[in-house]
Amino acid sequence: MKEMMLGVSILSALVLAPVGVNVQEIQSVAPAVPATVYEEYIPNYDENNEYEEYTEEETTPLFRTTARLNLRRGPGTHYGLIVTTNPGQLVYVTDTRDGTWFAVEVNGQTGYMFAEFLTEVVDIDLIISEVNGTVERLHWNEARNLTTRGTPLTIIDVRTGITWQVASFSNGNHADVEPITAADTAAMLQAFGRWCWQPRPVHVIVGGRTIAASINGMPHAGSTNRNNNMNGHVCLHFYGSRTHNGNRSHERDHQNAVNEAFRTVR
Repeated sequence: MKEMMLGVSILSALVLAPVGVNVQEIQSVAPAVPATVYEEYIPNYDENNEYEEYTEEETTPLFRTTARLNLRRGPGTHYGLIVTTNPGQLVYVTDTRDGTWFAVEVNGQTGYMFAEFLTEVVDIDLIISEVNGTVERLHWNEARNLTTRGTPLTIIDVRTGITWQVASFSNGNHADVEPITAADTAAMLQAFGRWCWQPRPVHVIVGGRTIAASINGMPHAGSTNRNNNMNGHVCLHFYGSRTHNGNRSHERDHQNAVNEAFRTVR
């Protein structure tokens, strides 16, 4: 019955496609997977230091593609193709006024997508795991079982290859982690260049598995390790992990970094 319904859905998409929409824009239909994104806790600092303040941006609605959709340079099939996305791709919708075509942002690229096959994300409670070579994009609901308190986690910065170790002391909406030694703190600072809120894509090695993740570079709030030369902790995010304070722009950056880490196979 499911196969029959899927077939009907594909046929309907081809038959009912609006005038001016090339059926190739709808390359295959897949059921939407619900998800949602939350935000980060960012404290105020009054110390005289080199910390960079993270700047919030206006929030944008998060959608998911339900088909292989083309990202185009304008609202129509006569505009140039930027990239073709797979079903389940997270996109941020920035303008819906056209109605048929939505202005979107996909992994840092902006363009237009056919709106009928975009669905707004509303829930993150499903465990989702995908594999790209040796790298897993593992939902936080499952990844949190690998990052239990005190477990050493090897962090590999995917852009530089710099490696350090951290340990989690709290697994709430995401993992609150600390470098284990002063040398680990120095390696982390080397990867970031300076302490800053901007997340970086990383691979987390734990239990023989490589998990795509994102880590910010701003020590903040509490800590438990007094011997690592870091005053505070940093936040380690996985696919679908939540943040603390409703800052959607920072959450978007973390999820984009997770996706970059997932696409990068070392």
